[in-house]
Amino acid sequence: MRWKDFLYFQKGSRTAVILLLILIVLTLILNALLRYKNSSDVVLMQNDSLVREFAEFRRTLTVREPSVVASEKGKGSVEQSPGRSGSSHESASRYAERYVPQSGGGSSSHAFYPATEKLSEGETISLNEADTAQWKKIPGVGSAYASRIVKYRDLLGGFVAVEQLLEVYGIDQELFSRIVVYIESDGNFRRIQVNRSEFGELLRHPYLNYKQVQAIMGLRRRKGDITSIRELSLLDEFTPEDVLRLEPYLEF
Repeated sequence: MRWKDFLYFQKGSRTAVILLLILIVLTLILNALLRYKNSSDVVLMQNDSLVREFAEFRRTLTVREPSVVASEKGKGSVEQSPGRSGSSHESASRYAERYVPQSGGGSSSHAFYPATEKLSEGETISLNEADTAQWKKIPGVGSAYASRIVKYRDLLGGFVAVEQLLEVYGIDQELFSRIVVYIESDGNFRRIQVNRSEFGELLRHPYLNYKQVQAIMGLRRRKGDITSIRELSLLDEFTPEDVLRLEPYLEF
């Protein structure tokens, strides 16, 4: 028996095989159509839901102009005091002049934020007493710079010199030269009690690192109280530059 004999079908068998193949193809096509219809229904339902949500979102963003509606029933129930006619209109006008930015036309979709008044030429703030609100009055200083300056000043215990602002992150020589004319130096800074402060208190100061604080604590254990910064200058952990900038902040 040759292998071709296995592929031979009688006429009736061939007809049955052809019908079976046709049924399989029709079943696949019907299944594909049903799946497409179901997916289309889901997409339509999702789109309808999205449209409803978007419409609701737009309604929440709708800004209505304030209006006063006087009904016949409540007419006369609220009266203006003599001499105060139009006061609410005047207050609204003053509010708009102060808070609403002026534009040359178009839609006014600006947020109502009060503008920070900047210092004029000749006006100054205190280097160590000004808070963030006062720092923001300097032209070129915003919220970020003002916050960094105050935080760094608190860590130092105060600025000894205005040039220390260059140590604040983001302040370069160009910005410093623009803002220095608005700053008045003072001597209001705190000193560290070298012989009384704990390890963590010393380490919080930006000019002292871990090894330097260890050296101070070791020197205190060996000889007792440290009498002057000259003793620190003899330690390997302190460079002449370290001693120079630390000297105003240390008290023995």
